[in-house]
Amino acid sequence: MSRIPTTFGLRVLVAVILTGLLSVLDSTLVVPLLATIGDEFGAGSEVSWLIAGYLLTSTVSIPLWGRWMDLRGERNAMWAALLVFFIGTVIAMIATSLPLLILGRLIQGVGAGGLVPVGQAIVAARCTGDERARLQVFYNVAYGTAAGLGPLIGGALILLGFSWRWAFAAILPVIIITGLLLWGKLSSRPRESETRRFDTLGSILMTSGLTLLLLGIERSWWVAFVAGILALVAFVWHALRRRDGLIPAGLLKSTTIVAASSVALVIGFVQFAMLTFLPHLAQDAAPGLNSGIVVVPLTLLWLTLGAFTGMLALRIGTKPLAILSVVLAVGASVTVCLSTAYSSLLLSSVLVGAAAGLILIPALLLSQHAAPREDVGAATSFMILMRNFGGAAGAAVVAVLLVDGGVSLAFGVLAIVAAAALLPALLLPSRETERRVIAAAIGSRHT
Repeated sequence: MSRIPTTFGLRVLVAVILTGLLSVLDSTLVVPLLATIGDEFGAGSEVSWLIAGYLLTSTVSIPLWGRWMDLRGERNAMWAALLVFFIGTVIAMIATSLPLLILGRLIQGVGAGGLVPVGQAIVAARCTGDERARLQVFYNVAYGTAAGLGPLIGGALILLGFSWRWAFAAILPVIIITGLLLWGKLSSRPRESETRRFDTLGSILMTSGLTLLLLGIERSWWVAFVAGILALVAFVWHALRRRDGLIPAGLLKSTTIVAASSVALVIGFVQFAMLTFLPHLAQDAAPGLNSGIVVVPLTLLWLTLGAFTGMLALRIGTKPLAILSVVLAVGASVTVCLSTAYSSLLLSSVLVGAAAGLILIPALLLSQHAAPREDVGAATSFMILMRNFGGAAGAAVVAVLLVDGGVSLAFGVLAIVAAAALLPALLLPSRETERRVIAAAIGSRHT
């Protein structure tokens, strides 16, 4: 692997990796602690909001952070995200009641919504196409490692008799170290040629639409679901009418960006549904085993494949990787439909891990290449938004269907949704067209 570009720097690379690690680790670390927290506060199902609330606010705030970076510069956006995340972590650590703990998690989610897209946009803005793909390896390794280690660390805290508060206390030093590494290394210059007004109406429409849609799915509130759809339709209509919106019209009009983001949404839908529910099925299939082991193949393949598929896509194109990813996601869902034996669950974990590892990084890189230089932050946040929203929706949909119709219905619907991603995968550019897109992006960066 070649050296780190001098325009990037080792300190910034390590700091950006830590921002992704913070966001992912905090989302998975709490999962094994829910029962302990519920017992301490005498809570029932409300404790699930420690996960749902974090995922909700981190998802809906993603485009706000990306656009803020484009308009106000990377330094302002990153420092604000770190500060919000720090405040939320402190509140969660000292919480004396479940509502206060949930509030801390909601604030953490808002900060986390900025850490990943701003960090990845910093990578995208400072590197050429080849450099960007290589540096994404480091980022993806940290992301996958945190996803796998989070539940193990949370479970270890329980086994060793530590308070759940240590899950938040241990994060605080990492936030401080990240800030020290970034001190004096970020630019305050906006990516836009001139500072423009923030898209307040677009922000309200998108945030309310995504929030209502997720709440409608998770709580089966159909009024909220319909209201969310209408708000998102209004947002798209609004965004297409202005160049400098929360998500610029050029991104929504780009077939390449919309297709890549749609594939990421569906793969996220399947991936997070599997991450959430395979351990529950494994507990029934093999009560004597650690149920978390079943998702180890998923996280390992997501980690190892994602470490080099960015470079692979530069050679063979993103389209074949996307098509293969869709086929694997369908196969993973069908496997669980046919059997919930432990071996079948492991096979499904392998397939969906490979599906995520093959396409998520190439799709992100393609979107960044296809976006105008001044909209790289918005393109990055849009891609991550689609992936995370797909994950949140997938977990919520499967949860509802498991209660209403059982495993066959839930994972049958998952297979149908996965198969629907074949259409946007086929709309991705050919290898030759993709190379022209990358060449144009590199040319614009050096003009």
